Amino acid sequence: MIKKLFVFSLVLLSVFGCTNSALKPKDFSKETIDEKYPYWQVGIERFEIDSRLTKYTTITVDEKRYMLICMALLRLALNTEEFVNGVNENKNKLKSSVGDSYDGHNLVYGDQYEPQKLIDCIRSLKYDFVYVKMGTAAGSGTGEEGKSRYLRYGLQPESQIPIGEWVGFSTGNWGSSESVLFGDYNTYRYQSQPYANLAGLMFHEHLHNLGFNHFGDYNVPAALQGIVTGILNKILWKDAIEGNTPNLKNKYKKQVEELIAYYLTEYKDLLTEDSIFDPNVK
Repeated sequence: MIKKLFVFSLVLLSVFGCTNSALKPKDFSKETIDEKYPYWQVGIERFEIDSRLTKYTTITVDEKRYMLICMALLRLALNTEEFVNGVNENKNKLKSSVGDSYDGHNLVYGDQYEPQKLIDCIRSLKYDFVYVKMGTAAGSGTGEEGKSRYLRYGLQPESQIPIGEWVGFSTGNWGSSESVLFGDYNTYRYQSQPYANLAGLMFHEHLHNLGFNHFGDYNVPAALQGIVTGILNKILWKDAIEGNTPNLKNKYKKQVEELIAYYLTEYKDLLTEDSIFDPNVK
């Protein structure tokens, strides 16, 4: 336990000490963060391992830390103007593949999502989800499907909109927080890019929680996932390596560090020990 807490402290120190203007505790309090990043106030309630698995399985503290870092990256992406622009630029791809009805209002297959309502209904979410290690295919995920938040947003009280409560990912190692975040030519492919990819996948599965799906010709979760992944790749490595202007790393590096510090602090109680499942122990 002492070793794990020491490592956790070193991770925070690496975030706080990366600039001369080190972050102070008030900078990453929930109140301050929610004011600065008002959209997608989403976190992790707990980590679980699917009891239907037939092999010894763990979620290490480092894997949990990695997921929290990816959650911080996802929140950053959804608070950017680039996300809004991306949704508007892809509006022709954003059609419903599900049906739902509420209070005389209907959503049917093929209905066009209105971009601003889509943005608002997603970014307004405030929820902590359960993260499950389960038997999905490597590199994929799944999420419990909720009712259409898009249809019900502004009609049904927020607390009453049925939402999927969990997302699940494969039984392999989810990632290491020791991977380089801001990459160069030598590190981006296997270290920085996976952060962006996983954050995008997390978003995809959370969209299922909000009642979006991909049946037939329409795949809104994949379209929005692509926007988020693209933004994060630019921030973490692409713009710096390619010398792009504007450079999103320069624009958002401080915010990334700030949000990571917040998530590792706010959810520190999840980082005290590994989660272990042994099917031979009843």
